[in-house]
Amino acid sequence: MTRSRLLSRQGFTLIELLVASGVFLIGFVAVFGLFLAGVRFRKLSDDTARSALAASSLINEIRIDAGREGLGAPHAPEDYVGDGFAKPPSPWSLAENAALGDPASALQLYPYAAQPGVWYRVLESTDFVGGDDAATTALRLRLLVLPWSQAEEPDGFTLDRVNRALGLVGARTNDPVANLLIAELIKRGLAFEYHATIIRHPSWR
Repeated sequence: MTRSRLLSRQGFTLIELLVASGVFLIGFVAVFGLFLAGVRFRKLSDDTARSALAASSLINEIRIDAGREGLGAPHAPEDYVGDGFAKPPSPWSLAENAALGDPASALQLYPYAAQPGVWYRVLESTDFVGGDDAATTALRLRLLVLPWSQAEEPDGFTLDRVNRALGLVGARTNDPVANLLIAELIKRGLAFEYHATIIRHPSWR
């Protein structure tokens, strides 16, 4: 009789341990999930703030210098297309831009200043009606900002490397695929797109 009660007590204690372990595991998974979500949203918030500041900085830089790039004929809006590398275009960057279907970047007016931890590129620049009128004083810009730890290193950053690291789209062979990669980066919240309209100084008049 005493042995039966002892076995019953031992079984009851084992059940308690199992229940307690299950409750602990469920609680730990829930708390850890909240922690990961918090870290993810914190990074997204930091990336959003950093990208917005980078976009504002670049837009202000173009606003200050636009129309004062040199003497002679005005530059067409398409000439403002370019990336965020501080150094002048190198043979490497020109080859990269040519692979992107963007030979106009060889005519980059001035190198936009690099900013640590972000890479940005003027994807499109037009006059106010969407054309490429060189005499326009209004520029409409479409800007891509990508937070990336190696973004300020021209020799260590290409869109191909980003694609290989993240596995977003297939191998890039032409400009439409590059556009797919950019669209996928924006869709997943890994890159940010901004639109701006600036008035440049008509120094050619």
